[in-house]
Amino acid sequence: MLRHHSYYEALATLDSASPSWKPTLTGLAVLELVETARADRSIVDADWTGVRAVVDMVEALREGSPLRRPLMKVVDELRGSGPNWHRVSENLFAYGRALDLDGEWPLAVDVFGTVAEMARADRDPQLAIEATTALGGSARRSGEWDKSASGYAEAAHLAEALGDKASGLTVRVGTANTQMARGNLPAAKAIFDEVIEEADKSGLDSVAALAYHGSASVAHLNGKFSDAVSLAYKALEKAGSQTIKDTIMSDLAAAFCGLEMHDAARDAYLVTSMTSRYQWVRWQALINLMELASMDGMSDAFEGYGRELRHAALDPRLRSYFLLYYGEGCERLGREEEGRKYIEEARDFASAHKINQVAFDAERALTTAGERTRKTRVPTTWTESVPEDVAMVAVAMSQLRESAVSSPPIDDWM
Repeated sequence: MLRHHSYYEALATLDSASPSWKPTLTGLAVLELVETARADRSIVDADWTGVRAVVDMVEALREGSPLRRPLMKVVDELRGSGPNWHRVSENLFAYGRALDLDGEWPLAVDVFGTVAEMARADRDPQLAIEATTALGGSARRSGEWDKSASGYAEAAHLAEALGDKASGLTVRVGTANTQMARGNLPAAKAIFDEVIEEADKSGLDSVAALAYHGSASVAHLNGKFSDAVSLAYKALEKAGSQTIKDTIMSDLAAAFCGLEMHDAARDAYLVTSMTSRYQWVRWQALINLMELASMDGMSDAFEGYGRELRHAALDPRLRSYFLLYYGEGCERLGREEEGRKYIEEARDFASAHKINQVAFDAERALTTAGERTRKTRVPTTWTESVPEDVAMVAVAMSQLRESAVSSPPIDDWM
């Protein structure tokens, strides 16, 4: 069987001029270098020009790319006198996480599978659990249900063998997420509730955060936006990882939008845009802020975000969403011809980069263009009859926004 088939498959669908071509080719080159070094380190030492070529490929990735840093750490470790394979595996795992966040799920599955193999060979059970759990999640997001189930099953087996309660419950969260993705919301909620009870009882805050977040997602899908806000905020209070916090804040903002509490949603997105350590997360928040500005008729803010994003080094996925939301925003503000131009560009750009959901949304937007013209809303405030706990979360978002504005960026803001 061809190793890293997903990489070759991805490259076969890309044009060499595509922005995704070089990062994908570079990731494949690093993975193959790792496997060569594990098989026979002397080959790597002898082929120093080949190693240099891989290093040059990594260094050529754009500054700020979330893929560049973990890949550079991998090659730096391999160039040392004797690589620490645990560190190599950890950095490959970080690379897989970056791919997962960027929506490159088949590639992430490949990387997590590689890390799991290395962890098993190196008798590193904790990393094997993390890698197989992450594999289960990425495979679920790419629709590979069997592979997802297999990843979670292996992670659960390892966690049980080690008596690792936290990891076992984390796997249960992954299983619940699979149920949710397949539309079985009652089953997902039941599992999340079980994990929340057990994690809270055992003082496992990071696991409880994942389960509260999942439960918030179930509430959102059921249209229970007030519950989604309350549950997401509980998740936020317990989360330790900045990456998890970023995701929760984004979903919290979306729940506020569901309640038409745009001021609170704007506060949540603003906090993320100022505090996240990840550039692509900050850009994603700005895109959402731009969309909110158009909905609320805030033309100056809409243009300000548009100017900043238009010249940013967005990856293809974010660029697609920017073009779509900017076009729809232009239409809402009465600039129909300009809006249609950007929506058409979003459709063509997304199609060229295989970002099918955006291409579909853009095509649909072109058929409903007249429905958005001048359809901005009159902003309302959260004081207008919302549950007390939701109002308290809105106040907390406002305070976080004020703190973020008045303070320099920090790694952990809560």
